[in-house]
Amino acid sequence: MNSIKNIQAKIDQMEKLKKEIEATKKNINSTVGETLIKDLGLDYEKLSSKKEINKIVKKIKEKLPTDFFKNQEKNSNEVKNDSNNNNHNQNLHQQFNNNSNY
Repeated sequence: MNSIKNIQAKIDQMEKLKKEIEATKKNINSTVGETLIKDLGLDYEKLSSKKEINKIVKKIKEKLPTDFFKNQEKNSNEVKNDSNNNNHNQNLHQQFNNNSNY
């Protein structure tokens, strides 16, 4: 009987996690939508129907390069690498200056 209770508790926990995941997804969707509407200066009246929303989304997608998000990830990694390289170069420069004082 104990193992059945444990299994049921795990099933209940999984259901709770599924609900939390769905709530998180809805929150992300809402936040992304709000941010895009605000930052792009979109008019809520033009977003009053699914058809109008789809038109605007299609326009946005057409303007983005097909590899936009891949490039964003790559650029993000490059910025991190550049930052690390700059820090490394600054450290080397500082070490060189410290050693040249002797």
